[in-house]
Amino acid sequence: MDSLIRTTQLLGVTSSLILSGMNLGASLLTLPILYTRHPSVSTPVFHELYTRGALSLVPSGMFSAACSTFTAYLLPEQRKLWAIAAIATASQTPWTMLVMKNTNDRLNAIAGDKMEQQKADKQEVVGLLKSWTWMNIGRGLLALGGGLAGLLAVMDQFI
Repeated sequence: MDSLIRTTQLLGVTSSLILSGMNLGASLLTLPILYTRHPSVSTPVFHELYTRGALSLVPSGMFSAACSTFTAYLLPEQRKLWAIAAIATASQTPWTMLVMKNTNDRLNAIAGDKMEQQKADKQEVVGLLKSWTWMNIGRGLLALGGGLAGLLAVMDQFI
């Protein structure tokens, strides 16, 4: 049982921290490059980033939350910290749907239509990209919070 607990702890914490890094990296390293590009370049690149993120980060977040939830079940004395880890990491999906949806939809609509790309106002697109950057930082901080809660629980076992 001890190895099962260690495995779920390891997977829950590391996947949450990796998820956070991927979100923060996209916001801090990739998106600013797109601010200087024409909408015909920036929106298709955004769409590709969005699609790849949806295919990889959403399942990763759910996996991390599942590991933390299972760890909370296995360790009743640490249930609160592991539940916080699970909820913080899993909350990325509702955050995306509730907070980021309109921005995602508009950028993806521009990306999917060549005419829309040509007539899109660059300032509007840059504004949308900058808004998305900050919303995505928030999303990355949720995963970071989940990872840190799990890490605190692991450290608490040894102190």
